[in-house]
Amino acid sequence: IYVANMLSNDVTVIDGATNATTTVAAGSQPIAVAVNPVTNKIYVANQGSKNVTVIDGATNSTTTVDAGSNPNAVAVNPVTNRIYVANYGSNNVTIIDGATNTTITVAAGTNPQAVAVNPVTNRIYVANSGSNNVTVIDGAMNATTTVAAGTKPYAVAVNPVSNRIYVANYGSGDVTVIDGATNGTTTVAAGAEPNAVAVNPVTNRIY
Repeated sequence: IYVANMLSNDVTVIDGATNATTTVAAGSQPIAVAVNPVTNKIYVANQGSKNVTVIDGATNSTTTVDAGSNPNAVAVNPVTNRIYVANYGSNNVTIIDGATNTTITVAAGTNPQAVAVNPVTNRIYVANSGSNNVTVIDGAMNATTTVAAGTKPYAVAVNPVSNRIYVANYGSGDVTVIDGATNGTTTVAAGAEPNAVAVNPVTNRIY
């Protein structure tokens, strides 16, 4: 289990069998972390140093990959071995090739706050808190489309079984539900300032 510690610039690694811990150095202000369970690589977005720390899960050795300005969210597609880093300050997404650590950049909306992957459809969803929309990236071609959301979309989660995407809109107190097949949307009321969302694909319940 990997815990990004923003103020101590490191990652706590917890052994799930014993709860023993190890510490691995990261960049400045690590704010988000994602795991590729297929390759046993861990990706840590370092908001303060404009890069990503890649941890080898077998050895805890690290490498560093450059990203954009204020990277603050990261998601992995374990099928394609691509890693998607939302750069809040530069309004784009850094795409890392997990095999080579080479990168390309794809434009997003204003202040991308969160990113989620549907590994079944190879679509990537980026919640843009400053432009009230979602950038949808085609993982095969890296082409993008834009879907309107509520005010200040702050979090996003995917149900790969139903191909529905759920966007928590911090500013409008609701959730935008995107149909992954058509990009059509519906809106579901939530509480005040929703800022996180999670999906149980087995029960099809969203929290």
